[in-house]
Amino acid sequence: MLERIVITVVVATAFVYVVWALVPAATRLRLARRLVAATGGELADGALARLAARLEKAAGGGSHCTGCDAHGDQPAAQPRHPK
Repeated sequence: MLERIVITVVVATAFVYVVWALVPAATRLRLARRLVAATGGELADGALARLAARLEKAAGGGSHCTGCDAHGDQPAAQPRHPK
Protein backbone atom coordinates (compact mmCIF):
# COMPACT_ATOMS: atom_id res chain seq x y z
CA MET A 1 0.00 0.00 0.00
CA LEU A 2 2.77 2.44 0.92
CA GLU A 3 4.56 1.65 -2.33
CA ARG A 4 1.51 2.69 -4.37
CA ILE A 5 1.22 5.97 -2.46
CA VAL A 6 4.90 6.79 -3.02
CA ILE A 7 4.68 5.95 -6.72
CA THR A 8 1.51 8.05 -7.08
CA VAL A 9 3.20 11.05 -5.43
CA VAL A 10 6.30 10.73 -7.63
CA VAL A 11 4.27 10.40 -10.83
CA ALA A 12 1.99 13.30 -9.90
CA THR A 13 4.99 15.51 -9.10
CA ALA A 14 6.65 14.61 -12.40
CA PHE A 15 3.42 15.33 -14.27
CA VAL A 16 3.05 18.77 -12.68
CA TYR A 17 6.70 19.58 -13.46
CA VAL A 18 6.35 18.57 -17.12
CA VAL A 19 3.15 20.55 -17.57
CA TRP A 20 4.74 23.59 -15.89
CA ALA A 21 7.83 23.33 -18.12
CA LEU A 22 5.85 22.99 -21.36
CA VAL A 23 3.37 25.80 -20.72
CA PRO A 24 4.37 29.11 -22.40
CA ALA A 25 6.23 31.58 -20.18
CA ALA A 26 3.43 34.17 -20.24
CA THR A 27 0.90 31.62 -19.00
CA ARG A 28 3.30 30.37 -16.30
CA LEU A 29 3.81 33.93 -15.10
CA ARG A 30 0.08 34.63 -15.02
CA LEU A 31 -0.59 31.42 -13.06
CA ALA A 32 2.27 32.11 -10.66
CA ARG A 33 0.97 35.63 -9.98
CA ARG A 34 -2.48 34.23 -9.23
CA LEU A 35 -0.93 31.73 -6.83
CA VAL A 36 1.01 34.51 -5.09
CA ALA A 37 -2.17 36.57 -4.73
CA ALA A 38 -4.09 33.55 -3.42
CA THR A 39 -1.47 32.86 -0.74
CA GLY A 40 -1.56 36.37 0.66
CA GLY A 41 0.96 38.23 -1.46
CA GLU A 42 4.74 38.30 -1.66
CA LEU A 43 5.25 39.35 1.98
CA ALA A 44 3.12 36.57 3.50
CA ASP A 45 4.77 33.95 5.68
CA GLY A 46 4.38 30.26 5.16
CA ALA A 47 5.80 27.57 2.95
CA LEU A 48 3.11 27.92 0.28
CA ALA A 49 3.66 31.68 0.01
CA ARG A 50 7.43 31.19 -0.34
CA LEU A 51 6.87 28.52 -2.98
CA ALA A 52 4.48 30.79 -4.87
CA ALA A 53 7.02 33.64 -4.82
CA ARG A 54 9.76 31.33 -6.11
CA LEU A 55 7.48 30.06 -8.87
CA GLU A 56 6.68 33.61 -9.91
CA LYS A 57 10.38 34.45 -10.11
CA ALA A 58 11.10 31.31 -12.13
CA ALA A 59 8.10 31.71 -14.44
CA GLY A 60 9.50 34.62 -16.39
CA GLY A 61 11.41 32.52 -18.90
CA GLY A 62 14.82 33.28 -20.29
CA SER A 63 18.09 32.67 -18.50
CA HIS A 64 17.37 34.90 -15.48
CA CYS A 65 20.84 36.43 -15.76
CA THR A 66 19.48 40.00 -15.17
CA GLY A 67 22.33 41.31 -17.31
CA CYS A 68 20.18 43.78 -19.20
CA ASP A 69 18.48 45.08 -16.06
CA ALA A 70 21.78 45.62 -14.25
CA HIS A 71 23.09 48.05 -16.89
CA GLY A 72 20.10 50.36 -17.03
CA ASP A 73 19.53 52.56 -20.06
CA GLN A 74 23.21 53.24 -20.76
CA PRO A 75 24.47 51.68 -23.99
CA ALA A 76 27.48 49.43 -23.75
CA ALA A 77 30.85 50.96 -24.58
CA GLN A 78 32.16 50.17 -28.03
CA PRO A 79 34.98 47.62 -27.93
CA ARG A 80 38.34 48.87 -29.07
CA HIS A 81 39.75 46.93 -31.97
CA PRO A 82 43.51 46.94 -32.47
CA LYS A 83 44.66 48.11 -35.87
